[in-house]
Amino acid sequence: MPGLITHQRIFFESVTSLKKLKHPDHSTHLLDVQFSHPLFMSSALSGLLIPNLFDYLPGKRNIFFGNSIKHFLHSDDGSSVIFAMFNTLLNNVNHEPNEWVYYQKGFFYGYISHWVADAIYHPFVFYWAGFPTYKDNRVPYYRNQHLLFEYTIDQYMAYFYNSEPFDYNLERMVPHKNTILYKATKDIFINAIATIKPSITFKPSIIAWLKHDGYDIALQCVKPVYSLKKTRNAHLIKILRFLEKRAYSDFLVRYPDARKINRHILNLHRDRWFNPSGEVGLHYESVDDLFRIVKEKTVTLWKQFEELLNLKEMVSPSQFNAVIEFANAYTGKKGFSLDGMIHQNPIRLRN
Repeated sequence: MPGLITHQRIFFESVTSLKKLKHPDHSTHLLDVQFSHPLFMSSALSGLLIPNLFDYLPGKRNIFFGNSIKHFLHSDDGSSVIFAMFNTLLNNVNHEPNEWVYYQKGFFYGYISHWVADAIYHPFVFYWAGFPTYKDNRVPYYRNQHLLFEYTIDQYMAYFYNSEPFDYNLERMVPHKNTILYKATKDIFINAIATIKPSITFKPSIIAWLKHDGYDIALQCVKPVYSLKKTRNAHLIKILRFLEKRAYSDFLVRYPDARKINRHILNLHRDRWFNPSGEVGLHYESVDDLFRIVKEKTVTLWKQFEELLNLKEMVSPSQFNAVIEFANAYTGKKGFSLDGMIHQNPIRLRN
C-alpha cells in the first residue's frame, strides 16, 4: 500500500513552487496555467495514484514488493512505460489539442511526481525499515514493517510537516467512472503497458456484463481499503488485530495513531545512513530534507518535459533517460534490483 498522503502533499507543494520561482520562463508559465485548471489537477492526481493502484486489488502478497504489476511499474521497465506515455503525448500535441489530450498530459505529470518521490524516498525507507535477505527471509514481517514505516511518514506529513496540517483529499485522486477524464487517463496508461509488456492483461470481470477489468476494480477498492486502514473504531480494530495475528495481509496493516507516531524513524536528528544499494557515499537526510529534494526535482522534470512537448520533436530513449534520470523507482539505478540491496538498519515498529 502506498503512502498517498506524502505523495499528495509533495505534489501540491511542487505546484505551489511553480508560482514562486524567481525566474519563470515560458514553460513555467504554461505549467502554472494548466495546473490552475481543476480538471487538469484531477487528472494529475489520478496519475499520482496509479503507480500503486494494483496494491489495492485483493490477492495474496507472498512477495516483498507486493503486487506483481506494481513491481513492474516501479522496476527498470517502469521508466519504459513512462517513455511510452510521453510518446503518446508527443504524437497528440502535433494535432489539434483537445480535452482528451489535456487530461492525459495532467495524468503524465502526476505520474512523474510519484516516480520521483519513490526513487528518492525508497532507499531511505528500505534502509530504516529493512528488507528480506537470504538469511532472514521473513517476507510478511518486512512487508508489515515497510508499510508501517510509510504510514508513519504519511501521518507526519498529514499533521506535523512544517508545523502545518495538510488537508488530504483521497476523493480527488480517484476519477469517476465513465467520464472523459477516466477514459483518457486509463487509455494512456493501459496502452503504455501494452506497448512495453503485452503479457500483462487486465482481464474483464468473471461477471462479464459488469464490464469491469482489473484497473476498474482496483480503483473501486481504493476508498474502502483506505477507510479500513485508517479506522479508529475500537471493535473493528480488535477484529483486525485478531486476524493479523493469524494470517498476514497488507489489508490488515493500519495507520498508526498520529499522536503516537515514532518520530525517531524520520531521522529528524539527521543520523548517518547508507544507500541500501551499496552506492558510495554517506547520507544524513531526514524525511524533511528528502521532501525538499523531491519537490525541487519534480518541478525541474515538469519544466523539462513541458519544453520537450512544446518542441514537438521526437525524442530518443537515451535523450529521455537523460531527462528522467531515475531509471528505477525502487533504487533510482537502472539494472539494480531489490535483490541486490545490502545495507539496512531496521527499526522495529509496532501498531
